[in-house]
Amino acid sequence: MMHLTFAFVSLLATSLAALSPPASHHVVHETRAADPIDWQIARRLEHDKVLPMRFGLRQQNLHRIEEMLLAVSHPESPSYGQHLTPSEVVETFAPSGDTIAAVANWLTDAGISRERLRLSISKGWIDLNATVEEMEDLLKAEYHVYSHLETGDEQIGCTSYSVPAHVQPHVELIKPTVHFRHRSVSNRFNKRGMNLGAPSVAQGPKLSTKKIDKALSLSTCDEFTTLDCLHALYSVNYTPVSTDKNSYGIESDLDLEYAMGLTNPQPITLLQTGDIVEGASFNNWLDAVDGSYCTFEGGDVPGQ
Repeated sequence: MMHLTFAFVSLLATSLAALSPPASHHVVHETRAADPIDWQIARRLEHDKVLPMRFGLRQQNLHRIEEMLLAVSHPESPSYGQHLTPSEVVETFAPSGDTIAAVANWLTDAGISRERLRLSISKGWIDLNATVEEMEDLLKAEYHVYSHLETGDEQIGCTSYSVPAHVQPHVELIKPTVHFRHRSVSNRFNKRGMNLGAPSVAQGPKLSTKKIDKALSLSTCDEFTTLDCLHALYSVNYTPVSTDKNSYGIESDLDLEYAMGLTNPQPITLLQTGDIVEGASFNNWLDAVDGSYCTFEGGDVPGQ
């Protein structure tokens, strides 16, 4: 997928200048909720290392997603099956011109030339190759190299980062920063001989010797979560239709189990990035739903 250069922004130089607000104080935009398990800080990341930075821009019309999904997926909707084209998706959800200009101005005001900026084909990301020194100064952050205690696998990140207060409303997230691929690729797993799908050796099902000796009913919902309890508590009274044309996409183990019980006979599609054999991160998910995410200047990097 191509990336658009910021030549078009140069045509709006006057507008950009007008949109540039006075310098404002930095505010913390994201911080890591907890230290990653089994990973430790090995060292500060060298200042001359180059980072493939991606600035996720605040999109428009996200509040319309549910309405639009129902319009094309409900069999009784007049718009049933009339899915948007890729260009219509971009046009509907692309960040506003003000948002693109605000983030571009912030970067250029910090000394980054406009020629180094690339706008993704979806207009949702600004890509930039920058040194660690540049990003630490820009984001008021400290980048470290983390090492996995068992495998020695390394990855980089920071514990938090900040952006100017006037820029924050225009930024969704910035990567790489606090987002962490918690699972490492372990050498002890054999892809061919491994029993994929089996419970984790380290974190298998929680066992209990306590016997459930009472009949489960709505009167026991304060003790046991059952499908009947969920039906009653959330007023779920729906039987899926057109199950041959639709599938329910969902993540996570426990959510998957409940979803299958609540939506039967609706087929379920598991959405997952990474497993106990191959590590993965949020990058893999973003690349799956936005083909331009991991593409830079016409090329793609497998595994990124």
